[in-house]
Amino acid sequence: MKETILCINSRQDKRQKYLAEMLMKDGYSVVLCETFCPDIKEYDIVLLPVLLKDLDLKKIAEELGERQKVFGGNFPESFWQVCAEKRVYCYDYMKEETIALKNAIATAEGALAEAIQLGNENLHGKKSLVIGYGRCGKMIADKLQGMKSEVTILEEQEVRRVQAQTQGLQIMENICDWSPKDYTYLFNTVPSLLLDKAHLEKTEDSVVIIDIASGGGVDYEYCKEKGIKAKLCSGLPGKYAPKASAEILYEYVKKKCK
Repeated sequence: MKETILCINSRQDKRQKYLAEMLMKDGYSVVLCETFCPDIKEYDIVLLPVLLKDLDLKKIAEELGERQKVFGGNFPESFWQVCAEKRVYCYDYMKEETIALKNAIATAEGALAEAIQLGNENLHGKKSLVIGYGRCGKMIADKLQGMKSEVTILEEQEVRRVQAQTQGLQIMENICDWSPKDYTYLFNTVPSLLLDKAHLEKTEDSVVIIDIASGGGVDYEYCKEKGIKAKLCSGLPGKYAPKASAEILYEYVKKKCK
């Protein structure tokens, strides 16, 4: 008999709904719960969303029992510790490289969609700055190149700058070297406050900033004060490609539950 699964759908994450449907079609007994479920211990597997910030993880950890399996995204260290003490198997989607790489595609497409909606200029022919050349930065830059945007990468790591150069991208090592008035679109992937007041006050009011960094990397109070269009965009795969993103999670869950 296949394992029983509890799928908790915080913030109405469409990925969770699709994931539950895929597992049910595969013969699993799945309960989709929209809020906290007090009977967590009754299930073999607990599927939490990728975005955990609206969940009471402390309470969930207290409810978990020995040898249960729990899946989710970006678990804090405290959650890992409780799971280890209770002998709960804990799987973090975001620590799986294949998931992160595949999610970068949906994140990049979502970031460009957000930029188009927020701005009033084409991406084609305009200058874009991508801050950070990690998984998501690389994918955003690639998509922008495909749309004929003039792309510059701001990256501190030399290896990544060389990688960007091999892709025909312009590079910059230090944010102090930039001329912000040159760019129509800014895409930030770095979770530190690089776009602070000192740098934002040099930008044009018409600039569009899309920030996908965990926790953000933009002074939003100053943006509001100056009327700069800036948006912190979390959970883009779940917003723009929930079914495709759920398929990625489904394959991972299946692999770990064999």
